[in-house]
Amino acid sequence: MRTELVGRERELAALVGHLESALAAHPRVVLCRGEPGIGKTRMAEELTVLAATRGVPVAWGPAAESSGAPPYWPWR
Repeated sequence: MRTELVGRERELAALVGHLESALAAHPRVVLCRGEPGIGKTRMAEELTVLAATRGVPVAWGPAAESSGAPPYWPWR
């Protein structure tokens, strides 16, 4: 069960703007960073729901810090 997204209207609007640009053939890469527990994953979940409702294929997977992993490993 997802929790309600509270107090992130500005950030979500920016992400939706990037999604709309990508759908208009202007691809984007968006990186989310911040302290643990501030809602990065929850924001990403909300964006994936919005993307899926617009017919965008969504893939979701974990990436963990590892001293032995090569740079940009999740994208290789």
